[in-house]
Amino acid sequence: MQVFKTYFKLLNHYKGTIIMFFAVFLTVALVMTGNLSAGGEQEEFEGTKLSIAVIDQDGTQLGTTLKKYFEDSHELQDMEYDEDSILDELYWRKVDYVLIIPKGYTESLLHDDTEKMELQCMKVPGLFEAVYFESELNLYISKLTGLLKSGYTLEEAGETMLSLKKETAKVTMASFVNENRNDACTVFFSYVPYLFITLGISGVGIILLRFNEKEVKDRMECGAMPMKERVAGLSAGIFMFGLILLATVLAIAGILSKGSIYTDVRFPYFLLNMFVMLLFGLSLGFLIGFVAKNNETVNGIVNVVSLALCFLGGVFVPMEFFSDAILKVAKFIPTYWYMKNNEAIGSMTGMSKDLMGDMLPQMGVVAGYALVIFAVTLVVISKKRKRVD
Repeated sequence: MQVFKTYFKLLNHYKGTIIMFFAVFLTVALVMTGNLSAGGEQEEFEGTKLSIAVIDQDGTQLGTTLKKYFEDSHELQDMEYDEDSILDELYWRKVDYVLIIPKGYTESLLHDDTEKMELQCMKVPGLFEAVYFESELNLYISKLTGLLKSGYTLEEAGETMLSLKKETAKVTMASFVNENRNDACTVFFSYVPYLFITLGISGVGIILLRFNEKEVKDRMECGAMPMKERVAGLSAGIFMFGLILLATVLAIAGILSKGSIYTDVRFPYFLLNMFVMLLFGLSLGFLIGFVAKNNETVNGIVNVVSLALCFLGGVFVPMEFFSDAILKVAKFIPTYWYMKNNEAIGSMTGMSKDLMGDMLPQMGVVAGYALVIFAVTLVVISKKRKRVD
């Protein structure tokens, strides 16, 4: 019991470091939770409207048809071709995009010879939204060309395109997808690995470093307390510290969800997924507590390891942005498998045999890493004791 109490006395001594990492986690997690979960509640997509000037040098039906098609989704205006005037309008942002239909373009379209003559444009430099309009425009021309090849006249093709645009698809949420898949708790739990890794290393590694100091070790060896009791007290302290971290995370999740997370069908699986990640974080701290030389080394390790594991594991950067090469590397990182499970749990409405078949092996990977690190630590301890003997 004395070792157990000493563990928490030392934790209190290093409370500044613990509070700092916890504050970083809480700030990032709450900010991202607010942004992403709010985005998940958006019911309808609304495109960005651009101010577009159309200069029809061709003077055919195409210009009229094109304007009718885009007038609902963008603000269209007519303009005469005058390069100085156009540049002036773009500079003062009176228009965002100027579309020029060159003379003879309609004829080339009817004869499927648009490679020699293309639509021209002038736009505000760096306007990212213009890419979306150009994508819409290319799609429109592609569909219009297809209709013309099928025997439609230009006027008929334009009317058909307008009628197709008015049709909307009804989207129904699949029964196996949880409507709260991007809720506050799912997003919040995504950042838990950072907390468990940083505080696992700091809250365990630094304390073990103090226990392993030569003077402290010698005094403990000379004391009347048996080795088993010392190990049991230290293990109980580490385990209790981990439970406090987990309980804190769950309490914050309860506040974010107004208590609904505790009765959610997903809660036990969120809890299990976080528990194996907690074991991994504590095992890292256990290893570093025996291999690090001083507090500065631990502080350096915690920053490098936590950021590397969180960035490559998809905690801070969504996995959708990873290249194939990075994904191959990420699969060797435990945080990757935690995030895969977190996303799967957040989307589920109930547990199925297939989902359980995917989740358990992925949790097993994280638990396996924790076990391997723990085993390596025991080997390090054994070698150190032999050296001393």
